Amino acid sequence: MASTFPMDPPPALSDLISTGDTMYAALSSTVPEYRFGFLRNITLEGIEPYLRYHMLAIGMRPTLVFGGYGSLRQDLVSPDSALVKCSPNILVTAFMLDELDSSYGLPGWDASRSQEELSAIFAVLMATDVPTIALNTFIVPFYSETGALIAALDVASQVARLNDFVRNFVREHSPRFCLMDWDRLAHRIGEAGAMDYRYWYISKAPFKRPFLDALARELVKVVLTLNGRGKKCLVLDCDNTLWGGVIGEDGIEGIQLDGHDYPGRVYYDFQKNVLQLAERGVLIALCSKNNEQDVLEVLDNHPWSLLKRTHLSAFRINWNDKAANLAGLAKELNLGLDAFVFVDDNPRELELLRQVLPQVTTLQVPDRLYEYPALLLRDGLFDTLIISQEDRIRASLYQTETQRRTERNQHANLEDYLSSLGQVAAIHTATDGEARRVAQLTQKTNQFNLTTRRYSDHEIANFRASPDARVYTLSARDRFGSLGLTGVFIAQRRQDTAVVDSLLMSCRALGRQLEFAFVLECMRHIVADWQVQAWEAEYLPSAKNNQVADFWGGLGFMLLEEVKGDRRYRLPASMPEMASPFFIHVERE
Repeated sequence: MASTFPMDPPPALSDLISTGDTMYAALSSTVPEYRFGFLRNITLEGIEPYLRYHMLAIGMRPTLVFGGYGSLRQDLVSPDSALVKCSPNILVTAFMLDELDSSYGLPGWDASRSQEELSAIFAVLMATDVPTIALNTFIVPFYSETGALIAALDVASQVARLNDFVRNFVREHSPRFCLMDWDRLAHRIGEAGAMDYRYWYISKAPFKRPFLDALARELVKVVLTLNGRGKKCLVLDCDNTLWGGVIGEDGIEGIQLDGHDYPGRVYYDFQKNVLQLAERGVLIALCSKNNEQDVLEVLDNHPWSLLKRTHLSAFRINWNDKAANLAGLAKELNLGLDAFVFVDDNPRELELLRQVLPQVTTLQVPDRLYEYPALLLRDGLFDTLIISQEDRIRASLYQTETQRRTERNQHANLEDYLSSLGQVAAIHTATDGEARRVAQLTQKTNQFNLTTRRYSDHEIANFRASPDARVYTLSARDRFGSLGLTGVFIAQRRQDTAVVDSLLMSCRALGRQLEFAFVLECMRHIVADWQVQAWEAEYLPSAKNNQVADFWGGLGFMLLEEVKGDRRYRLPASMPEMASPFFIHVERE
């Protein structure tokens, strides 16, 4: 089932369950379940139909397990607890202050006792093996108990202080811990749509359906991020998208783009959010029917254009059809079309694009222009739990590829071109500073990924700590510059056999034969270290990794079995060492 980005509004609750049943029945039996565990002191079972619906809409099979009311520590550590038995992929806290601290709301209440209780709970959570944990904030009261009086100590300020504690904890322990910001959701939806005081007092069920739906959507955003389903490239039209007006007709002084007046301020604020995405590592590209020089003049010289030429990883500014241009961008950036989000003001262009390239997510500039700046943030299309150094310099990394393509055109064959690059592959066991990037690559890499196993930073830490596992990284560079940390190799020892758990490489490192130098060096090191007798490896097919289906066979591994596309291979460790590409210099630890 295809991912629905952005997620459509769910049907009414009466239809939600039957629609979910239909979607569940249509889902392939081979789709694995994704397990949610809820650690709570309230009734939250009402989220089930919403979370089930949104998970099925993205082609994933959800299982929900709820802990007991307020039995928090027992639920986390008792081997008989439902939460421990289900081994959740993600553990979600659902705490209300009223149940966490019996003195909450009394005159003189402060957050110290609640913070101590949370600290103890968080310490227990840290000690578990749950890979991802979502912590909730607390809803700041909608009404002040002191009225118009600004008191030295009031409930709202204390709850805000507690929320700061939760946010700081998540910030310090990200990406294993992430945030479910109940306070933001409740105040965005509004008291009338979020809070169900009647059922709160009757059965400890505090939330109405709009809040439960919003919370379910937030959880699904995290799941998509953890499973490599986030978008990677934002492609923008120009006229009436990056600015108001038509540059070819209005000229640089006539377009609407400024930091003060409407409507120019709307486009200015939209560009702010574009830059926020670029800072997080999202690739920015342009696709516009226009004169290239006119557009570049705006980026280079308009006093209010925040987006500059240096922010762009690629662009297609010409009079060709946009579908062909987007396909060209995908090829140039070596990304699947489903990694793209395209923003345009023209509904006809967007409809044509949906028909020709349905993999691309399309967003239209809203008719109510004042809603436009939030368009890119609303649905979490580009959400990520990790920002690495590679993310911050990603645009420059792709810009360097232009120089490499120019070099490639000067050589008659691929081997001469690769020899001219002066490639250096730094290969070593993963360091503390690389661990987050390793986790990020497992979560985001789809094309060159032999098993597509997704790991949290906590799980990577467990691999690194185990004497029977190894995690290696590849960082590459050539005479044009660095490609960053682009490869991960994870192996486990099972008696006298080394088993390749994961092999993956970033798309920008492909086509250079770095993968062969990487794998052979890792294998050489492990055989010398572990004295194993054989290797085993797998290829597990996904929707995007067909290009590596024959990788192990190409290295001389013997196919042992193939079941529903899953392939298992074996190779004696005593076989003669295969030659690494001669034009790649390997730096060893």
